Amino acid sequence: MIGNQIIHLNRVDSTSNYVATLISEGKARHGMVILAENQTNGRGQRGAVWQSESSKNLILSFYLEHADLQIHQQEALTHFTSLAIQTCLLKLGINSDIKWPNDLLVSSKKIAGILIENQLRGSKITSSIIGIGLNVLQTEFEFSGSTSVFSILNAPINKETVLKLLLIELNNTYNQLVNKEFAQLKENYLKNLWLLGVETTFERDNTLLQGIIRGTDAFGRLEVEVAGEIETYDLKEIKFTLRNEL
Repeated sequence: MIGNQIIHLNRVDSTSNYVATLISEGKARHGMVILAENQTNGRGQRGAVWQSESSKNLILSFYLEHADLQIHQQEALTHFTSLAIQTCLLKLGINSDIKWPNDLLVSSKKIAGILIENQLRGSKITSSIIGIGLNVLQTEFEFSGSTSVFSILNAPINKETVLKLLLIELNNTYNQLVNKEFAQLKENYLKNLWLLGVETTFERDNTLLQGIIRGTDAFGRLEVEVAGEIETYDLKEIKFTLRNEL
């Protein structure tokens, strides 16, 4: 069960780094959650820094051990985590979209991000560290394209309430992964994918291109139709332009 053990830290460089240290020391346990009030060196995709005002947001990482998860099934990890956050937000009264590869947007503004780091043995994923940053109470951001639960609801909200709801939804969708409901997870993920089927401007090799998102492949890479052909991109190979993100 995700959240069977919660280690609450006041300050840490990175919750994911903390879990990695526990793994190296043989102290990591399946389902354990590392929760921090302040993260001094949080990480996002492409090596970006996850910025969060101290004690205002949910910053956590959890550890999963997998009995039989193949490398080619790795996108299911993104699917179940993204959908859990989305359902959590929906139950708070907030509609959101999933932005590839693993951000959550509300009215095109980022409210949450995910970072997944897998440990491999041969063709299998033996365990995963899944980091989540969810903006809850923060109202001022360096980047205007960010938002929070409080900013949207404009009503009192308790971080503990959001955490409990998030853990419930993480466990619900994780059960789908354990039961190998990969097709259903992917279908639900794609139903909620931001800009799916919409002509969109991307940047590739410092060049702008027009394309239409058609889905993702088994490794979670983005499938984009460009000039009538389907091209596949990893997260470091293509990015949305600023115009799409605002």
